[in-house]
Parts: sequence; C-alpha cells; structure tokens
Amino acid sequence: MVHVTQENVEGIDVDLLIHECLRANQGKDSFAYIVSPFIADFPLVSSWLSFVSNVIEVSDIDSYVDLIGLVRHYGVFVKVVTRSPRDLERTTISRNFIERHSRILSQMSKMGCEIRTNSSLHAKATVSSRGVLSGSFNLTMSGRGLNVEAGFYFSNIVGTEKEEYDAKLGWVKELFEGSTPITKQTLANEH
Repeated sequence: MVHVTQENVEGIDVDLLIHECLRANQGKDSFAYIVSPFIADFPLVSSWLSFVSNVIEVSDIDSYVDLIGLVRHYGVFVKVVTRSPRDLERTTISRNFIERHSRILSQMSKMGCEIRTNSSLHAKATVSSRGVLSGSFNLTMSGRGLNVEAGFYFSNIVGTEKEEYDAKLGWVKELFEGSTPITKQTLANEH
C-alpha cells in the first residue's frame, strides 16, 4: 500500500488510467470506475504526461477531461458515480460550480462514459484493473492539487493488497449498480 497525498495523487491517477489504455490496446479487458461527489476539469502536470509519452500519444492531453477522452478513445469502459447537479442545487455550492460540474458530466457522457448519481455520495476513488486510489480528494483542482489531502493506493497483486483490491472492486460495482443512471437528455436539461 502507498500513502497518497496531494503530492502524488495526480501521478497515480494518470498511471491507473494510462495503464487501462495499454491493456485495451493489447485486447485485454480494461475499465475504470471514477467516484467523486464533485467533478471539474483541471490541468494535469505535464511531467506526468511526458513520463508516459514514450508508450502512448499524449500530446493533446492537457486536462483531466482530455485524459478521460483518451481512455475512452482506447475503448476503456468508464463508469462514473457522482452527485447530481440537481442535488447540488439544494446546497450552498455556487451556481457557477454546479454549472461547470454539469458541463463536465455532459462532456464525459458524450465521450461514452456511463454516469450514475448518488445523493449521499461522499466517497472518492478511482478503481481500475491495476489498482485502487482512494482518499479525501475530489476530482477538482482543489482536491487534486491545492488542499491538504490524504488517502491510499494499493495494486491488484497477490496477498493482502489483492484482498483489499477485491473488496474495493466489489464495493464500487455495488455502488455503481445501486446508483441512479443519468441520461444525456437529463444532463442537457440541467445547463
């Protein structure tokens, strides 16, 4: 297990998602579950992208949503659980942020991501065939680089980490199935 903070969360996230592109390119099953109450587009640190540029074309990847577009381009199944923009309207979150959240969800839906909402969602995680990244960080600029955050990463390998991975994979599948599907039409009506 690796301790994750705002210092290394982006590198681990990029690694998990790029790994799924490579698996898909080899004809292997590939997937990513993305769980975050709030999702916003934010720039990625270019050093993480240049690290993987030797194995995959990333020259047009500047932001998180670009990265999701690349993942979908390779045919990786991306399933998202988040809070509905409608649910957020009943909170103190700014209208501007809610509109951006809705636009990002629309973009991801158009890319072919399957999006579901859960009004009680507070968990944050990325789960792929390679491993699990989980912690306090939302998928926002603040959550991925500005706030002091903490979490953990463990890979899908033998032993205790494999047991943890299997448990988290089961949890995220159950969370996704128990959440409400959101349609492209619903998203179009929300902004």
